[in-house]
Amino acid sequence: MTEHLPVFVYGTLCSGLHNYEKYLKGHTEKEVPAVTAGKLHAAAHNQYPCLLKEGELPIAGELMYVRSSRYKDVMARLDQLEGYNEQDKENSDYVRERIEVATSEGDWVTAYIYYWNQPDDLGVWIKEGSWRKYIAADV
Repeated sequence: MTEHLPVFVYGTLCSGLHNYEKYLKGHTEKEVPAVTAGKLHAAAHNQYPCLLKEGELPIAGELMYVRSSRYKDVMARLDQLEGYNEQDKENSDYVRERIEVATSEGDWVTAYIYYWNQPDDLGVWIKEGSWRKYIAADV
């Protein structure tokens, strides 16, 4: 059973972006800017980001605190979006893991994150660690 933790998002699920509108809008109690470490790439010809945990660069994102009443459904939909299968992690596109992230409020919070799990198709390295800034630059 999935522990009720916030979800750290760093790409298309960030507030105002297209997958936020489809999967998270109206289902969160609060959304807090946060940072983790890793290495961010633009996959599939800049259509979406993929995050590798092997990396020390700051990665900008948001903690999504999903409403209790919607948690199970939202997490199932996010798992599906990210191609994550708990029974077949090896072949999943992304894997969901627990991490510690730093919030803009200065707190450390345990959250779920989706890491890229495929060896290929990394695409362009996003050196600044921000998907929002990357897509705003009109690559």
